[in-house]
Amino acid sequence: MAKKVTDIELRGIINSEINNALGYMGGALSNSRKKSLEYYMGEKLGTEIDGRSQVVSTDVADTIETILPNLLRIFTSSERVCKCEPVKAEDVKLAEQVTNYINYIFNKDNNGFSILYTWFKDALLEKNGIIKVYWDESQSVEQETYQNLSDDEYKLLVEDDNVEVVQEESFEDETAKAQMEVVKAIAVKTGEIMPEMPIPMLHNVIIKRTSGSGKVKIENIPPEEFLIQRTAKSIDDANFVAHRVTKTRSELLEMGFDPKIVADLPTSNNILLNNERLQRYSDIDETPFNDAPDHSTEEIELFECYIRVDTDGDGIAELRKITVAGMGGYTILENMACDNMPFCSITPIPMAHRFYGRSVAELVEDVQLVKSTVMRQLLDNMYLTNNNRVAIMDGMVNLDDLLTSRPGGVVRTKQPPSQVMMPMQNQTISQQAFPLLEYLDTVRETRTGVTRYSQGLDAKSLNKTATGVNTLMSQSQMRMELVARVFAETGIKDLFKRIFELTCKYQDKERIVELNNQFVPIKPTEWKNRYNVTITVGLGAGSKDQQIVILNNILERQLQAFQLQGGQEFPMVSLKNIYNSLTKIVENAGLKNVENYFVNPDQGKQMVQPKPEPKPTPIEKIEFTRIASEEKRKLAELELEAKKLKADTAASILGFETKIKEMELKYNTQIDAAKIKADAELEKLVTSNRNKTFLAVQQSSDKLDQQVSNLDGQQPIEQRPTQPTQPGTEPSEQG
Repeated sequence: MAKKVTDIELRGIINSEINNALGYMGGALSNSRKKSLEYYMGEKLGTEIDGRSQVVSTDVADTIETILPNLLRIFTSSERVCKCEPVKAEDVKLAEQVTNYINYIFNKDNNGFSILYTWFKDALLEKNGIIKVYWDESQSVEQETYQNLSDDEYKLLVEDDNVEVVQEESFEDETAKAQMEVVKAIAVKTGEIMPEMPIPMLHNVIIKRTSGSGKVKIENIPPEEFLIQRTAKSIDDANFVAHRVTKTRSELLEMGFDPKIVADLPTSNNILLNNERLQRYSDIDETPFNDAPDHSTEEIELFECYIRVDTDGDGIAELRKITVAGMGGYTILENMACDNMPFCSITPIPMAHRFYGRSVAELVEDVQLVKSTVMRQLLDNMYLTNNNRVAIMDGMVNLDDLLTSRPGGVVRTKQPPSQVMMPMQNQTISQQAFPLLEYLDTVRETRTGVTRYSQGLDAKSLNKTATGVNTLMSQSQMRMELVARVFAETGIKDLFKRIFELTCKYQDKERIVELNNQFVPIKPTEWKNRYNVTITVGLGAGSKDQQIVILNNILERQLQAFQLQGGQEFPMVSLKNIYNSLTKIVENAGLKNVENYFVNPDQGKQMVQPKPEPKPTPIEKIEFTRIASEEKRKLAELELEAKKLKADTAASILGFETKIKEMELKYNTQIDAAKIKADAELEKLVTSNRNKTFLAVQQSSDKLDQQVSNLDGQQPIEQRPTQPTQPGTEPSEQG
């Protein structure tokens, strides 16, 4: 049987996992990302020679900055980054509300565009982009000052649970005191006895108000701060994942950790001295060292670890969140169970069976290196060509004059210049260099899909056929869309699933937000146990302009079919189909709110008032009157028959009751009362069926009377009893 892990053993396990994690202390991964940063920032190659060209090509930066806008446009052209599709018919409204709210959380509660920008750029440049999504319970504290508060105002203020009194001053209300003195003086003159009343007090108060009820927090994680198990294929199947960050002692205390433990934690500059971090800040004047003079602002290295370990001794590893700080032995600050790891990752070029993929920068680094080398040699050759070396006869040329190159300068010679000076011609390499540079650009375009046509840099494109240019553009778009699809399926979908789950789990209060230009109450508690909402990220084929053209063609066909239907919905096209096409056109055009341009047919039908029934013609009025007269005649006949039936029924019942009494008197014993009662019930049943027929005719006649009265604008005919008197009631009572 497994035994429970002790704190000492747990610290050893965490120490081992941190040291063996990818990206902890340098290594090939860290060096590769540092190299990509150097190429992106156009750093020198390290092969520079004084006096020679030191130009550096910027292919890595150019490629990334071209891809990035296209990706962002795909995901941010609409307010809905993702869409929740219901699995069951009864979840349609729920899915629509969830879609709007989780997009609201992403775009409004968090800066969605900034998050995507940083996330995508990290992935394109440094293999993988990492974000952290979690429920933030941190609250904001504001200091407020109030003066001259009355007792009631003061009491109302301090009774708030979110208010803490920092400073307080109470004093007598001089105005009220003076008024009371005047009243007392008047009372003395009039001989009245005034009761003693306390002087009202005023209060000056300084308070701290705590606000905030928790929200979903999304933040970008620098790649060097993320650690993961070496053999992990994804975040979900990893046994160890950690977020390495620095916190001040003050921040640790605000997080609720033990002040005694925090005071003894050693400081660390490991993160600040990381090669990637240093390279990221290499072009600005900032010192990475922690030289805070205040003890409370000293920075501590903190590891927020998510590890699968058997802490209870049942033999099954559980996922736990363990926060440690310090160096070497690490001090455990927090140990708690958790449901999942709060990280999402994307990579533009996934590598099978491993976590880290390849960046776009890696594909272009060697191209940038070769282009930089060729450009330097080409420029050096041009410099030498424009400033040729000269061979001279020693002692026959003034060297100072020769070395001083200026317009109109004179070079003194002792012999004719042609006899003592001879220029040395350099062979130009431009004929070989420029085709090589063109070839390198083609290699870059083939690897990345970023063509000069997509960049708008080819001046000769106007002389090329439209078909050929469109083919090249389509191939480039396919590469872009592949990267976008990979991002959507591997990272963005996970992000919005976590937003949905966190909202359902932690938001226990109703929240009113503006969705689709309407203020809507949101109750995520109603979403619990309804995880049948599928998160999908919609990406269409082709560019936005192409999609608009296709949608316009579809809309034209829909309108034609709608006209063939005589302007009626179904069987081919409905108003909802036309509205869906218009919605997509508006979204692809980059406009945010579709409701500003078109009304949803489902909502429009509710707003439209029903048309009044058309007034009947004079001929129809005459016909209705004739039918009403006929119905009245039939009704009178039925009433006469009903009265006759009523009398016959009453006589029959009376006869039955008389026979029963006679039999009881005759035999003076118990008789078969059940049989006699059954016979009576049979007779009642026959009578009831006749009355039902009479009631149906009567209701039909009343309805017709009402129609005629409405046509003539008169009061309806005198109401008759809606139900006939039950036959046999009066005779039964008499009997």
